[in-house]
Amino acid sequence: MKNHSIQLLTLNILHILNDGYNASFLLLLPFIAKDMHLSLTQVGLLGTTVNSLSIILALPAGYIATKFGGMKTLIVALFIYGIGFLATGFVSDYVWLFATFIMVGTGVGVFHPIGFALIAKWSTKETRGKQMGNFTAIGDVGRIGIAALLTVIIVAIGWHYTAILYAIIAISIALVFYTIFISKTEHFTTKEKSPVTVSLKEILRHKKFIFASLANFCDAFASSALFIFLPFLLLKRGIDPALLGSFAGAFFIGNFAGKTVLGRFVDTVGNTKVFIVSELLMAVFILLLANSIWLPLIIICSVILGIFTKGTVPVLQTMISESADHHGNFEKAFGVNAFIASIATTLAPIVLGSISDTAGILSAFTIMAAMAILAIIPAVAFHFTKSTK
Repeated sequence: MKNHSIQLLTLNILHILNDGYNASFLLLLPFIAKDMHLSLTQVGLLGTTVNSLSIILALPAGYIATKFGGMKTLIVALFIYGIGFLATGFVSDYVWLFATFIMVGTGVGVFHPIGFALIAKWSTKETRGKQMGNFTAIGDVGRIGIAALLTVIIVAIGWHYTAILYAIIAISIALVFYTIFISKTEHFTTKEKSPVTVSLKEILRHKKFIFASLANFCDAFASSALFIFLPFLLLKRGIDPALLGSFAGAFFIGNFAGKTVLGRFVDTVGNTKVFIVSELLMAVFILLLANSIWLPLIIICSVILGIFTKGTVPVLQTMISESADHHGNFEKAFGVNAFIASIATTLAPIVLGSISDTAGILSAFTIMAAMAILAIIPAVAFHFTKSTK
């Protein structure tokens, strides 16, 4: 039990660092662009590089963790993006800057499939929803705290030294974790069982996994672009631009609450019931938000949508866990699922942006609501499909 607590604490610290450093690195961009005279096209390419690596690495992450161990992989990943921050602090050329963004993207991109797989392994079926919810929410601590601190430090010492400072902290923690937990083989070597060998074909053949992944795809398409297009909808409704930050804050408060609360409901009423009700409510409040002109109702809808757009993340992860229980190779299952979900999060802004330009932004929100409803179909199929023994 003591070793298990140390494992979980270490994984949570790595999650806070991963999400915090990921958000912080993108926050460096405005300062880098100003100093290096980058165009918005160049800035966009750098941002896309970091985000797209999550897609590219989703499948390999599962295989790497299977071979070398999940915790060891995540500690090495921390070291890699720490080196990326360090290199960024010294670059003055766009080509080399592009290289450092690839390095950081590689480090942060492997985390979530492996992290969710480890939580699935360490939790029982009866507590998996709560554990997934807590784990998902704790990443927001880093996203809010570490990223918020970054701009304050930049104002004081500049972005070069800030990147180097963040690098020193990350590399130091990685070395400490490696020394304590890996090289001494004291805490993790006996806890991480070697997963059962299972091929990609076998994973994709399992009906419950397919249905869970399809539900995840539709949910991700419906929810991932909502925050991107919400400011444009609010401006169309005549909202004061100065209030956009408040709406963003309300949305993120909902995110945090949803991850912790919905995960706990999974353990009491079941993941498919929670997911189906969440998707229905998401669709209703997307349509209410899109068609409302009353400010208090818009604020309420923003908070509630924050709950259901990210609150379904731990719910879906328990569905993926359930679909992989029979073979126990959570690393590969979560890697494949992350790859499928990432396709949706990449396609959604492009497709919905194009629709907004041609048919109006309300059409995009209507499609988001429709995709939320569509996600219910594979969830129902998942519920009525028998688990493989």
